[in-house]
Amino acid sequence: MRVLGIDAVKRSVRLIPESGVDLVNIYRSVSPGDLVFSETTRELKRERATGEVDSKRVSIRIGIEVEKKSADPATKRISFLGRIVSAEGYEDLLKKHHTVHIERGREVEIVSREGFARFEAIARRSRSTPVKRMLVLSADDERAALVLISDEGTRLLRYVESSSGVKFGPYREAASPVEALREALEDVGEAVERYRVDELVVVAPSALLDAVGSEVRRALSGRVEVRRRTVPASAGGLEGVTEVIRRGGLGKDLRPLSDALLVERVLERLTRSPEGFGFGLNDVLRMLEEGRLGYVLIAEDFLWQRIDDPDLDLVLRAAESGSVGIRVLLTGGEDHERVMGLGGVLGIDRVTASDLGLGPGD
Repeated sequence: MRVLGIDAVKRSVRLIPESGVDLVNIYRSVSPGDLVFSETTRELKRERATGEVDSKRVSIRIGIEVEKKSADPATKRISFLGRIVSAEGYEDLLKKHHTVHIERGREVEIVSREGFARFEAIARRSRSTPVKRMLVLSADDERAALVLISDEGTRLLRYVESSSGVKFGPYREAASPVEALREALEDVGEAVERYRVDELVVVAPSALLDAVGSEVRRALSGRVEVRRRTVPASAGGLEGVTEVIRRGGLGKDLRPLSDALLVERVLERLTRSPEGFGFGLNDVLRMLEEGRLGYVLIAEDFLWQRIDDPDLDLVLRAAESGSVGIRVLLTGGEDHERVMGLGGVLGIDRVTASDLGLGPGD
């Protein structure tokens, strides 16, 4: 979440959601009666003297008083419906109903009479600077993958194989292993500039690392300037990315990287002492009711699927109160899929969480 401003007098917060989790936090915090302001589009109709009606879609900043809200897990978009209280330059729209859609990367201002303290707490825990991004190019003699990692999550940009098999992205056969790498390199320069990447990391088996690094330097020479480093792995492609993330080879400064290391540590403990864990929402809720719950791992997809579930809300409110620690794992990473496979939410009892060094705020 990128915070642009907090006004305690107006009881307003201006922010830019940067991940699906940010959108969930906004959705849960907005209540009927709150005001939501955002740039949006609306179709305006004008009747001519002849009786004909002209129609055009314009972009305006609209404010509504929220009456209803909805969330779409498929598109990971939230919406608020209410009567228009502000429409700069289009005062004839006042008191009409309108739906404001909130998406990642779009600025929104929220004025909350009852929930401002909650919004203020969320905003003060959030960032006020742009997101940092890392681009990972992982290749070997059979495949190449281009992956974007940031605090917004993990995203596969390109995957190419040099042999027949399933292709992700453009469905073109690569004539040779070298061509597989070069196909992936076609998107590197554009990705660096488009996503404002801070660092490019090249991952490859030790025997190929120098050759792959040379191909990268040749491809980018005179095109883009970006900080680069190389990391060895036993394989390229997505397998190589997963390997270096698990062992901490990409660091832990970005959220998906620290999440992956945390899940690796937790699951290692789980295989040795499963009695300290609860699997799925029912187990976690039981641990909470018994006062044993110390920490919770929740997959983002599970959060969206159960966004209006009152039982899940009890767990989330316990975390917001500071009595339980929580980590929401962003979609796209292996850590997210591993927790989804355990029921979407994994509870850790207080003793085990303490042994792992986990608690509220971690």
